[in-house]
Amino acid sequence: MIKKILYIVIIGGLFLTQNAYSQRIMGEAIIGLNMSKIEGDLVNNGSLKFQKPGLVVGAGAIVPINDLFSVNIQALFNQKGAYKRNGIYEDSVPYYKARLDYAEVPLIFQYNDKNGLTIGTGFSYSRLVRVQWIVNGQEVSNTLSDGYFAQDNVDWIADFKYRIWKSASINVRYQYGLTSLWSGDDEDLLINQNDQKQSSDQRHSVLSIRLTWTLGATQSKNLRKGIE
Repeated sequence: MIKKILYIVIIGGLFLTQNAYSQRIMGEAIIGLNMSKIEGDLVNNGSLKFQKPGLVVGAGAIVPINDLFSVNIQALFNQKGAYKRNGIYEDSVPYYKARLDYAEVPLIFQYNDKNGLTIGTGFSYSRLVRVQWIVNGQEVSNTLSDGYFAQDNVDWIADFKYRIWKSASINVRYQYGLTSLWSGDDEDLLINQNDQKQSSDQRHSVLSIRLTWTLGATQSKNLRKGIE
């Protein structure tokens, strides 16, 4: 059901842009670093610390609606999760690690300031492609078939981008899970050092910084002038 809704939203967003402006679609290359945590896992829950590093890399298409607004659809490899090095036992390192790698498709609606600032918000659908779950230094899972983590996730996105040189921009993004990533049994939930049990409602919380390169911006600008 979630996937069907996302597909409808994505197709609808692209359909709305199929006018004269759609002829000046621009490409986008993306690479960056994530810092993430999982709200509800009792590891870094409620803390401002994002302790799990990860890679984000991919490509996108920017479809202008008019001079100020555009739609950005991307295809990403995105590493999320949670990490805590030390626990009760000194030789149990790391105490906790959830490495969750996704193939992700964000759809973002953007406002483009003439001074090079872009502000956007939207949603992303992600499909889990790799998992590693370590508790008290012991690997609990390294395969999707164990079923501890949901294979489908939806996140809300807040996105800020600023052009720093020609087609290069620095991009800061925050995203928060709208669906729980836990799909295992309650009896498999971690009990932490204070004898508290994890919640079955666990959400991704990810802060990332990226470099993006816009491809075809000059041609797009020239084409727009010709259309107008």
